[in-house]
Amino acid sequence: MRQLLTRSQVIVCLGPGGVGKTTTAAAIALAGARRGRRAVVLTIDPAHRLADAVGLSDGLTNEPRQLDGAWSGELWAAMLDPRVTFEAIINAQSKDSGQAERILSNRLFQHLTSSLSGTNEFMASERLLDLHLDPRFDLVVIDTPPSRHAVDFLDSPDRLVRFVDHRLYRTVLAPQRGLRGVMNAAGQMAVRTMGRVVGSDLLTDVIEFFNAFQGMDEGFRQRASRSAEILRSAATGYVLVTSPRSDPIDAARWLATAMADRQLPVALVIANRLTPQELVGPHRIRADSTAALDVNLAQLATLARAERDLIEALGRELALPTSLVDEQTIPVSSLAAIAIIADQLDDLPEG
Repeated sequence: MRQLLTRSQVIVCLGPGGVGKTTTAAAIALAGARRGRRAVVLTIDPAHRLADAVGLSDGLTNEPRQLDGAWSGELWAAMLDPRVTFEAIINAQSKDSGQAERILSNRLFQHLTSSLSGTNEFMASERLLDLHLDPRFDLVVIDTPPSRHAVDFLDSPDRLVRFVDHRLYRTVLAPQRGLRGVMNAAGQMAVRTMGRVVGSDLLTDVIEFFNAFQGMDEGFRQRASRSAEILRSAATGYVLVTSPRSDPIDAARWLATAMADRQLPVALVIANRLTPQELVGPHRIRADSTAALDVNLAQLATLARAERDLIEALGRELALPTSLVDEQTIPVSSLAAIAIIADQLDDLPEG
């Protein structure tokens, strides 16, 4: 873990829901700040747990917020806002304010930023690029959404590049030609037919959107290519977070396979929420005792051992180093609680 914190420019935390992935991401960023890094942790999980984890009752926004603490570096936190991110890119890529306004006021754009599947993941990759290029930061830690949505985030830059490069887009939807390009006799008939099927208002919005988008597709393509390069870079490390239960273990296996298929190597498996051995280790439990405390301690000791055996078996199966983080005895709702997890991370094997 220490090497991972030292050499990485980006650390991506992957895992199923409910395993403490958000608190792990925050603790990794805090551990980086302790080592003098200018670290920002970005949550792209719609559950929005990061603000609660670091004790911010007033929440987080798309713009990173610096957190105060006794460390040699800096610690910042942010929460992805897909709409704000998309609007910022449109404003930056537009040739003038008029083009930006035509896009931002278009109803299709409003739909893209509010409900279209995949927009959140693509905007997450765009926000990663912005933070990676921001001179304020030298370490970006990403808290991803659960499992399959995390893989969608990893795939989104390449998916956009393929879309813009696709022959259908280039010949029909490409902004430099626009849907105006199909307005010959056959094209007009096709457009009228489409209008009857999807509604003339929606079709008008689509045509106006792509016409307004003229000349911006190449800028989006270049940004997506740069995001993909960051995700594939040797300076980006991947941490798989799980817990010692059957469903999270199965999800971890699936994620490890998905990452291997994409040639994105996982550096470390972190297993959260294990039964602390110190709760049972110091006690000598009489095997023949029927006292309630002794029975409970024996059950906890058996559970603690079984959990560790399960994670060790997962590590052998995936051929990855595994590290254990105990269940916290206090609610993880402050930087002080995050620091306890960071203390454990400091003792983890090299990643």
